[in-house]
Amino acid sequence: MLSTQFHFHSPVKAHFGTGSRFLLSELLKNYARIGIVSGRTSLDTTGMRSFLKKELHDKELSFFCEIEPNPSIDTVVRGGDFVNDQNCQAIVAVGGGSALDAGKAIAALCTNRTDFHQLIDQSVFPEQPLPVIAIPTTCGTGSEMNHYAIITDTDHRDKLNFSAENTFPSHALLDPELLRSLSKNLVLATACDALTHALEGFISKRANPFSDTLALDAMERIIATLAANQAPGSKDSLASFLYASALAGSVILHTGTTLLHSLGYYLTNHKNIHHGTANVILLPYFLKMLAVHNVTKYDHIAALLNRYNLRFDTIIAELGCTSSLHEIVPDGELETMVEYAIAKKNALSTPFPVEKEGVLDLLSRPV
Repeated sequence: MLSTQFHFHSPVKAHFGTGSRFLLSELLKNYARIGIVSGRTSLDTTGMRSFLKKELHDKELSFFCEIEPNPSIDTVVRGGDFVNDQNCQAIVAVGGGSALDAGKAIAALCTNRTDFHQLIDQSVFPEQPLPVIAIPTTCGTGSEMNHYAIITDTDHRDKLNFSAENTFPSHALLDPELLRSLSKNLVLATACDALTHALEGFISKRANPFSDTLALDAMERIIATLAANQAPGSKDSLASFLYASALAGSVILHTGTTLLHSLGYYLTNHKNIHHGTANVILLPYFLKMLAVHNVTKYDHIAALLNRYNLRFDTIIAELGCTSSLHEIVPDGELETMVEYAIAKKNALSTPFPVEKEGVLDLLSRPV
């Protein structure tokens, strides 16, 4: 019997399957001027530049292909200015999490012509952002399913969540074919990012029965696919990872992330480690924290890992990294990392006491 009250809200209309990108022209039929937001190379490596020009040949396309990994405030502000100057009526964001997050932020900044920092704490942006169609080309972000836009404050080496209730994409096109150009490392890193989204959402203090259903499915799909004897870049693997990533993106819409993500932000900001790789390096340490603090849902996670005999040290080695946090963050810096992480809002949803000495002690131990 359910004894808790909760809500579940997921306004993005998602279209999943090979060839779903061909729905784009129909979705944009009422718009004449389209802004394309992407990274510097993804449109060409995925073939999306030629696809967009062909499918949207009757539209005026304006390309803003300047999104860097971990997009900065300066970049999204320039993007908002560009899209506004081009009088765009809608945005197509194509790429990994950085491009999708930037696309949502640019859509908001285009219509809300004020300072970035004046907008960031508002629950609803005053002016409705431009419509955004999100097309992921990696399998880790889940950004296409939620309103989050993680933007980097380069001056303070910090990550900020530029989101509001009206920053959801209107549609998401989830086409596994667009992941075929990914390297093995990027498939693994982004899949691990999706796994941490699902895992953290599952144990989050904000979790509910609906989000748990999605989280358990996403976790098992990713763990089973990572453990299977097939190439990470195979057609079946990519489809499984992409679907699970979307599920996990819906999970964190309701639960947020936890201490694991805020610790991972530090490694990305200060050690230039890919976000998904940073999270999987930290995952064994975080699982140890869950076990030490007797978090009830830890048993479900441990059972899944044991069922598929998945070892994170093997994945970390495949990514070309060390599994020892001590080799990445010297003892003298570890305290700074913990102080940063426990001060982030993510830490508030962690299902055990987030205290400096306790976190520092567990991160100092080998796993």
